[in-house]
Amino acid sequence: MFLDELAAAERLLRGHPEAGIAYAAHRAGIVRRILLGDTKYHLYYRYRADRDELLVLCVWGAVRERGPRL
Repeated sequence: MFLDELAAAERLLRGHPEAGIAYAAHRAGIVRRILLGDTKYHLYYRYRADRDELLVLCVWGAVRERGPRL
C-alpha cells in the first residue's frame, strides 16, 4: 500500500510540483508536504522551478507529535 501511495504521489508531483501544502521556509526554498492518506505518512519535498528540480527531503509519520527537522 505504501509503495502504491508513493507512486501516486510521484505521478501527482510530476504534473503539479507545487501541489503540496507549504510547510516551512528554508534558505534553499519552500518546503512542501503532501499526505499519503491511507498509510498516514507525509512526504516532505522542495521544488525549485528555476532548476526544474524536485527534491524529496523525507517521508515522515503523520501521527507523530512533531514534524521532522528540515
